[in-house]
Amino acid sequence: MQHAQLHHTMHGLPLRSAAVVFLSITIAVDSCITVVYAESIGDSVREARCIAKCHHHPAPQQPKCYSSCLNEPWIKPGGCPVADLDDVSLDRPCLEQCSADDFCDGQRKCCLHSCGITCQSPVGLDHYPGLPDKPTVVAVEDYGKPLVVEWTPVDYDSNSHHVTYLLQERHHAGVKYVPERMTPWTIVTRTDKTREPLKRLQTVGRWFQFRVAAVNENGTRGYSQPCVPFFVDPGSPIEPPGPPENVKVSSLKWTNDDYQQCVLSWSPPANSALPIRKYKVYISEQDGYHLYHKRHVLPADILRFHIKKLNTNSEYFLQVQAISEFGRKKLAGQKASVTLKTEEKKLSVKMNKINGLKVVNYYNSTKNDLFNVKISWRPVSMTSKKLTYTLTCIPQNCKFDSKTFNATTIHPFFDMFSLNRMCKYLIIVSTNYDGSKHMASLTFSVQP
Repeated sequence: MQHAQLHHTMHGLPLRSAAVVFLSITIAVDSCITVVYAESIGDSVREARCIAKCHHHPAPQQPKCYSSCLNEPWIKPGGCPVADLDDVSLDRPCLEQCSADDFCDGQRKCCLHSCGITCQSPVGLDHYPGLPDKPTVVAVEDYGKPLVVEWTPVDYDSNSHHVTYLLQERHHAGVKYVPERMTPWTIVTRTDKTREPLKRLQTVGRWFQFRVAAVNENGTRGYSQPCVPFFVDPGSPIEPPGPPENVKVSSLKWTNDDYQQCVLSWSPPANSALPIRKYKVYISEQDGYHLYHKRHVLPADILRFHIKKLNTNSEYFLQVQAISEFGRKKLAGQKASVTLKTEEKKLSVKMNKINGLKVVNYYNSTKNDLFNVKISWRPVSMTSKKLTYTLTCIPQNCKFDSKTFNATTIHPFFDMFSLNRMCKYLIIVSTNYDGSKHMASLTFSVQP
């Protein structure tokens, strides 16, 4: 990046720049651009050509002219006989892809060269005098904001041929210029002017290259050579990215009888000076007086996270954070958060309910704050056949780590020992009888 104070005059207007790059843009006719573009160059050139062709029509007739122009057959000027290439089967897919010459710099010879074939008797652009010349000078300046790109106009007769310009850019963020990290070429604007302020372009801390093509109703001679890489110095410390937006929980459902699952999703931050490199997802659960944290790191193109094994009747605090990088420095953005309350375990509507589940008595224990409890329920069947009941006790909101307790009994009651009066307990009783499942649940606190 150059930091010299420069003055330049274009169209009689002075241009003052704190950081300006000037370059000559001349290119040989038989050179070929082999970059893979993010946007179809053929379509962009065709649209620009039709706009130029219909420019001198009366305003009411321009839409019809433009639509007709887009649908008419048109091949970019320049071509090459292919009669002798019918037996080249291995290169046929490459030739077919280049058949309209949209990706070649003025003549179909480029397409054939990119396919590894030597073309005989190419037709050069000198046979098409109606094409506009390429722009010859480009100025890029970031004195103030936004970034401004400027080029000299091509010579043309404004009464007979209207010229429009296509401006493309590619870039990458970082302290050092790395050609392999450059994005694909992308159309920035289509304009009749020769100076374009790029107001919507994120520029801070990025390396840029620009190139320009002039198009009239006959077509174009192609894009100029890219300008030298241009760096936009961030100056003051770069702000970290803002918080991710639209953070929400969806698809909360049961995984099995004991756990639930959900999907946490978000949108990229509205404000971020640099590209997002990754996201961090934080999962916090309050279990009594204990707080448990988990962290997951996701690539920048992933905007959702599947959370499994959520405990029932629990509260979770979920956070998402965007991370960007500048050189070796990591910029951690503000976290966005959402809370989640999981559901209590409920009996299935298809199950039969065991009636009368209740706490019938509390007994003092030998230890402080601990009590014994007797649970009872009504028998599912009064026949002499003995049933086996399964009982599950799940401690909740305890100050200490407490595990789930399971037991079986053939009686319609059960004694539990050493329960803490500071905890809540979820009791589930179930049994199978006559081909169906019977179940009941109860939540209680120890109340001596």
